[in-house]
Amino acid sequence: MSESEMADRIDVITDLLMGAAYSDGSLEGREEATVRRLLGELLDGALPAATDARIAKFSPEGFDLEETAAPFRDDSPERKRKLLELVVAVRDADDVFDTDEDDYMTALARALGMKPEEYADLALQIEELRSSLDEVRRSMPPVLLTARKS
Repeated sequence: MSESEMADRIDVITDLLMGAAYSDGSLEGREEATVRRLLGELLDGALPAATDARIAKFSPEGFDLEETAAPFRDDSPERKRKLLELVVAVRDADDVFDTDEDDYMTALARALGMKPEEYADLALQIEELRSSLDEVRRSMPPVLLTARKS
């Protein structure tokens, strides 16, 4: 891979990681720090000024996950998995389990053309959690449900 191809990939990886950081609607300091650390590890050193600026200027408005992931669609399953593992590191950085963050990871896997069995172990057990929450809600007395809405 040439330096220009690597630079193109770093830009795409930066955008995908920043998309993950913003996927729950806000950017936490630990998420941004994790993005910077991961990119630094990929580049074997300090972030180039252009990458640093790209992180600082990233805006989730207008971010298109499908389009951004396109350069990785033809990669090997192993490379796609590594990319998802980077996204999972960002997802887990704030120690808050958010369904939007997990949905982002799943959407990226689909955009990459991955089979569910290739990433199932990285996904939070969201469906089980949602089902459990629904059961708890159904068992709550109507008074508590009314109090929650006000």
